[in-house]
Amino acid sequence: MNSSQPLKVIGYIRVSTSKQDIGPEVQRTELEAEAKRNGWELTIRREEAASATSLKNRPVLASALADLKAGTYEALAVSKLDRLSRSVSDFAGMLETANRQRWALICLDLGIDTSTITGAAMAQVTCAFAEMEAKKISERTRKGMAEIKKGGKHMGRRSVLPASTVRQIVSERQNGVSLAGIARNLNEGAVPTATGGKWYASTVKQVLGSAAAVRYSNA
Repeated sequence: MNSSQPLKVIGYIRVSTSKQDIGPEVQRTELEAEAKRNGWELTIRREEAASATSLKNRPVLASALADLKAGTYEALAVSKLDRLSRSVSDFAGMLETANRQRWALICLDLGIDTSTITGAAMAQVTCAFAEMEAKKISERTRKGMAEIKKGGKHMGRRSVLPASTVRQIVSERQNGVSLAGIARNLNEGAVPTATGGKWYASTVKQVLGSAAAVRYSNA
């Protein structure tokens, strides 16, 4: 980045349908104020009613990222992290992309600005804490599952299929009918699944792997 020239920044504004979300004019005001303080050359890009749970299906953001990759702009700025993503993994991935493609990521509410030494360090700290928290959650989940298994409790949803349906599936499979064929036979016979939906090969496979199916197979 050429420090003698104004930083060319895309200010990304995301507008959602939630009344609790920060409005587009507030986002614009904050970005423009920051641009004035730092002498940025700011271009606003606005995305309408896009979900922040994923970076997918957001054409305005995709276009901005393409321009950043091409070197047309040097930084992407948002007023709040949740305007960009509510997914820690997506945010960390974008930081890695920005670093690899040599453009800056700026998040005003977190004080992250990877075009500066301090802001880049803040980004690393944020990602480190996010990774640590993800590991803690994973470890708690693993221990919880182990305790459930140790106590002999059932894990996952129990099958509510009638015994006759399970026997039919086991019998047809033992007679060489394919998973897709069994699913077709059940659908044609208007036999409901455990949730009342349609049968698929994958659904049949799940039933065949159940304890009830194993019991009937060995009978």
